[in-house]
Amino acid sequence: MSAPEPRTPLPVRLLRAARNVPLLITVGVHVALGLIAAAVIVQQTTATKKRTFEAAAATESAAAKQVEHRLQVARRGGASAAAASPVSANRIFSTSPDALALPSLPDLPSMNGGFGGFGAAGSGVGLGAGTGMSTSLGGGVGLGGRGFMSLSFLGATSQAVNNIVFVVDTSLEIMEPRKGGFRAFGIIREEIMRLVGRLPPSARFNVVLFGYDSGDDTNNIAVNLFRSELAAATSENKKAFFDWMSPVNTRLGEFGPRSAGGRLDWKPRPVPDAAGLDPLLLPPVWSRAVQPALEQKPDVIYVITASQGVVRRRVDEATLEKRRLAEEKEKADFDRAMQKEGLDPAQVTAAYNRARDKASAELRTINQRRQREGKDPIILRTISSLEDKDVQAYLAKEGEALRFDGTGWTRRDGSRIRPAQFRVSTIESAEWSEFLAYYSRLQGALVSKRPALNLFLFVGPNEKAEKAVQNLTATAKRNGGTFQLLTTRRLEELQAREAAAK
Repeated sequence: MSAPEPRTPLPVRLLRAARNVPLLITVGVHVALGLIAAAVIVQQTTATKKRTFEAAAATESAAAKQVEHRLQVARRGGASAAAASPVSANRIFSTSPDALALPSLPDLPSMNGGFGGFGAAGSGVGLGAGTGMSTSLGGGVGLGGRGFMSLSFLGATSQAVNNIVFVVDTSLEIMEPRKGGFRAFGIIREEIMRLVGRLPPSARFNVVLFGYDSGDDTNNIAVNLFRSELAAATSENKKAFFDWMSPVNTRLGEFGPRSAGGRLDWKPRPVPDAAGLDPLLLPPVWSRAVQPALEQKPDVIYVITASQGVVRRRVDEATLEKRRLAEEKEKADFDRAMQKEGLDPAQVTAAYNRARDKASAELRTINQRRQREGKDPIILRTISSLEDKDVQAYLAKEGEALRFDGTGWTRRDGSRIRPAQFRVSTIESAEWSEFLAYYSRLQGALVSKRPALNLFLFVGPNEKAEKAVQNLTATAKRNGGTFQLLTTRRLEELQAREAAAK
């Protein structure tokens, strides 16, 4: 028989039991919590009605009505989680009228009536900060990464933009019969307003209106800015812009950049001599209007112009003196030719000027009548173009008759004597490549980051624009943008297509 095992002393057994007390207490607590949780689950599953978080009872007062906001909340996680987890839609309920409320929007501008009765510009302009919405001419605003937008205007798309400037030609040339441009300018005006109306509040914008005289050799250009600096695309600024832009080129006798609802002239900022600009070079008129846009450091510039413009250079004093002598000889030759035909040169010139003044007055009368009849006006950049074939064809199509009175400046055989406009020109032609270098230097002096330059040339159906297309395409590509031709027909087709899709 084996010997009995030795018995553990009592103090040692008590010590071991004391060590197990915390473990026993922990187990007991977990068992109790489990029983409580089971009871709660049973109670919830057996309830007759599912409980949700509800707001206080709504009253009939509009201010106390419940506002429901739907937010699309994407589940966060790694790359695999993002691919596997769908976007869930959560609802947030609030009884507060101000909770998560969107800012109030101003009233839309009324654009009905157009040119005081000359057609209607439409009223499809909206306000807001929506994303991914298309405009009537296939453009729109969509938010991209890091808060930047993808912006499309008249078919030209720019990525990663936030600051936009429109540079718009408002001269009479853009509305001449050969371009058919009066109606199209209304579409362009409306499209700019619509696009601005859809910019998000984080964007900034401005519009530069420009016009010029027929000389183009004196560097004369009229500019009117919406704001002196880029304006945030808030509801307040949008409404102010609509009020400013709506009347542009809509009132008889008030055309050009100053036809806007306000006037803000541009004062050029000094360009450092280190920029190396040629002081004698005269760049195209539209590029002069781009300078105030560059000064505001935008991401993208949209330019709509009726003319490619020309590049010219001021001549030196020696060349100018030679031209003065040649002009004097030309005037003397004209006087001798008139005297040889038994005509007084001064009387011929006076008769020609009277005919121009008379035709201008008759054109104003015609447009006033057309305004009362609700028809488009007949716009001529200079009254001299009244003798052009396309102008006369347009007049006939519109049922109008207007010609110069040839009394006093018509020969016996019926041919017209067109007195020369004796004026010494102070400029000479320059190459387009010189302008490209000029613009590059100007841009480098005004901005640290080159903005994209998108160019639109508005042409008539019969205009030959091969050279202009070549030059403007090169200019746009060189500056990160695109070039497109615009015609009245194209704009009307796009507008009709949008109307049919609604």
